[in-house]
Amino acid sequence: MSTIKNTLSKGLTTINVKTNSFMEQNKIKTYISTLENEIVSLKTAIGEKIYTSWINGGIDTTMIASELSAIRAKEEMIMEQRRRLQQIENEEKQILGNDNMNPNPGFVFCGACGSKNNAGSNFCIKCGNKL
Repeated sequence: MSTIKNTLSKGLTTINVKTNSFMEQNKIKTYISTLENEIVSLKTAIGEKIYTSWINGGIDTTMIASELSAIRAKEEMIMEQRRRLQQIENEEKQILGNDNMNPNPGFVFCGACGSKNNAGSNFCIKCGNKL
């Protein structure tokens, strides 16, 4: 009976972890897509300003400095979000036992419920399962 209970518990934990990871990853991917679209709009604005300046007889690069800075900031935000995606993937692997290396040595994840516990803990803080 306890084998069936453990199997069901692990199955539910797997579904829960994968669902949460999927939702979090999709939020991040949507945010990245929004940032990429904003970068395209900024580049278009830069092109229009440069073309207008060229038509009027001279290009002044100082007028596009704010757009260039905004593009750089958005590119850095995209890189941070991609790092977060990788972190979520690593955490999912660790929780589900698919990762041999612990990317977070200060924490251990419960095999029953998936919650994060301090590495020295003997029992899960959420469900009481032995770690």
